[in-house]
Amino acid sequence: MNLEGMSTKEKILYVAVDLVAEHGFKETTVKDIAQFAGISEMTVFRHFGSKVAILEEAMRNYSFVYPINNEILDKLTWDLEADLLLIARMYYKFNKKNEKVLLIKFKEGQKLFNIDISESPRKLKEFLHEYFDKMHAMGKIVSTNNEALALNFMNYNFGNFCGNLISGIGIVTEITKLEAIEYGVRIFARGLRP
Repeated sequence: MNLEGMSTKEKILYVAVDLVAEHGFKETTVKDIAQFAGISEMTVFRHFGSKVAILEEAMRNYSFVYPINNEILDKLTWDLEADLLLIARMYYKFNKKNEKVLLIKFKEGQKLFNIDISESPRKLKEFLHEYFDKMHAMGKIVSTNNEALALNFMNYNFGNFCGNLISGIGIVTEITKLEAIEYGVRIFARGLRP
């Protein structure tokens, strides 16, 4: 772990996420976090107060805020396959960056954290729904339930990413996660063309 240049708070968050993802919440102690961060236990408690507070902060800071912003919007070409690949790659990179936090959320989240994570997926769904509405208005996709289409696109990409994360599907294929996602996008786009 390279912690150079990080603030004390960032070190605590980074180390905690790394240790909990690898060893689990119960098995990771504040003493472990302090030791690997190169600080005292008292410093950890002064910044966060508890191990749960550390992980709640990590959940808020590192996960569940999809980067749908002007950078993505400016890159839309209104070519269905190209745009869906752009969005799917963004979604993949975001999930890859937050892989450990997602793993913690799957393993420990329902038991430990009372964090509402619905806002960002809702915004992504709304963005995709509007995108599909515009594509239909331009005659570039078939008429369908665009909200359901948005949800299916999100679920496909997230499920594909998480399949290997949780079940180790990567051991049965040489196809990378990103290749599988891109292949799925091509099939998805083909099914929507008029």
